Amino acid sequence: MASGQLKPSSMPKDFSKEELIQIVREAQEGSLDSFHRLYHFYSGAIYNFVWRLLGDSAEAEDLTQETFLKAHSEIKQLRDPAQFKYWLYRIARNEVYQRLRKTQRTTVVPIDDAEIPYYDFLEDKSSGLDPEAKVLALELNSVIHKALDSMAPKYRDVFVLAVFQKESYENISKVVGRSLLSVKTDIYRARMTVKKKLNRYLNKKK
Repeated sequence: MASGQLKPSSMPKDFSKEELIQIVREAQEGSLDSFHRLYHFYSGAIYNFVWRLLGDSAEAEDLTQETFLKAHSEIKQLRDPAQFKYWLYRIARNEVYQRLRKTQRTTVVPIDDAEIPYYDFLEDKSSGLDPEAKVLALELNSVIHKALDSMAPKYRDVFVLAVFQKESYENISKVVGRSLLSVKTDIYRARMTVKKKLNRYLNKKK
């Protein structure tokens, strides 16, 4: 499968667990059609995940391709087909960490999911806003990206999975291979980092 054939796509309606298991097993048995279905289903989510971590669309597309090429070559090693999504996220996360290392770009707590309302101003939700609100949305999105850039990768990836990918704490724990408490704590700290930067920016606007 040539890397040029892999392009990010939008997320279609979710597979049922039974459908996913069947499709993954078919891909493990060598069905390219089934693997292409997995690619077209998950490539948008993987692209968005990588893009949020790196902030570069060209790199995100490149690492999305690399993620699926690696998944294609290693899919027979996946023991539980129902875990395909979390396995795929782990591959993408490892690809991001390797890229960060190469480019030297690295950088018991109460949890309140309703704590930060600012995420409604993200660019993918701003199309219906009036021009002034849209400018603010893009400015806030830029502040969030700068906050993400300043975080250590272990905070950045759990924040992206929780806030942008809408994954549960349990699912994030599967992806990053850390305990549920560790994931909750890291998400809380990442949220606080973003909240502080957003508050600082909004206070300057007054």
